[in-house]
Amino acid sequence: GKFLNKYLEPCIMLHKAFKSLTPVFTCGGNFTGDTGLIGSQGYPGVYPPNNKCVWRITVPQGRVVSLLFRALDLESDSLCRYDFVDVYDGHINGQRLGRFCGTAKPGALVTNGNKMQVVMVSDANTAGSGFLAVYSAIHPNERGDRYCGGLLDKPSGTIKTPNWPDKDYPAGVTCSWHIVAPQDQIIELKFEKFDVERDSYCRYDHVAVFNGGEMNESRKIGKFCGDSPPMPIYSDGNHLFIVFLSDLSLSADGFIGHYRFKSRSLSTASAPLTSMTELYVLYTLPCTHVLCNFFSPTVITATLISAAMRDHSVLATFSILHLYKEGSLAIQQAGKTMSTKVRVLCKKCPLVRRGLNYIVMGQTDEQGQGIVSPHNFVMAFKTKKQRDLGVLKNIRC
Repeated sequence: GKFLNKYLEPCIMLHKAFKSLTPVFTCGGNFTGDTGLIGSQGYPGVYPPNNKCVWRITVPQGRVVSLLFRALDLESDSLCRYDFVDVYDGHINGQRLGRFCGTAKPGALVTNGNKMQVVMVSDANTAGSGFLAVYSAIHPNERGDRYCGGLLDKPSGTIKTPNWPDKDYPAGVTCSWHIVAPQDQIIELKFEKFDVERDSYCRYDHVAVFNGGEMNESRKIGKFCGDSPPMPIYSDGNHLFIVFLSDLSLSADGFIGHYRFKSRSLSTASAPLTSMTELYVLYTLPCTHVLCNFFSPTVITATLISAAMRDHSVLATFSILHLYKEGSLAIQQAGKTMSTKVRVLCKKCPLVRRGLNYIVMGQTDEQGQGIVSPHNFVMAFKTKKQRDLGVLKNIRC
């Protein structure tokens, strides 16, 4: 026995030393520093049922958090309704970057600030070994293989939803792309394919596009959903910010879009003044009124489909001919047809006729419905004058 113990003792000591080096993963915790390892409770053993664990990660100021899953094994479901891992940008009320389950590992998830929160929830049934992930502090806009989103500064490129084109985009995801062109150029964005859960006001899954380098409602170009690609989008400067958001219910094919830089001068060349004269004759309104209203958040030309008179207002449904300025206007798309609802506020409401074309200049409410107040207007419009309206974009009040 002594002889055997003499040879076994080093092995036992080595085993104990190895065991002490193996991390023990508990249910959540607070983590700081430039890099670290987090894992589900008891990993690589089976995670416990009916559990919720929260990990809060903080890296040094001036850096952002990158999280990369090394292993993922949770109960599988197409919408991750049962066992799942949620990753958030920030600690409190942060935007969800993604929800994950099954065994397919996503690319790196990157925050906008120096904090990240990871939440794992399990139900009473099927379980697996959980997850193992590495976090690290990186510089903002650092290059790398991301799950989705990121900084794009090459002359042309592509954006697409996660899983494109193999399967539907996942539920509970947020992707943000920041496109930056040289100072003397603007950005053109065209969607080749587009299929995002449809809703009259795009309240659920949607794509929002902004002028500038961040989400700013006052600089929103448009909000899109449905199964038809939006019209080509042009920035008014050298920055464009695109956000794709999906909720935790229905999903769809997703989208693929392509951007390219264009010369600012080619896009803002002014047209002959005769077009402005023709426009004045067509509308027989003071030119300054037309010009100033063109700088309203929403400007469209459209065919009237239906109109319902109400107390001091008309609720009109239009089939859109052309979007000059979409703002936050909610648009319903069916095939290549786009329609929208507009409420015209008026004490003595004008007589409008179905089938006629109109130019509509106004605002939108919080739900995305068009609002035309007394200082805006709706006017009859001839489609042959469509081109002339482009002149208004380049003239200031």
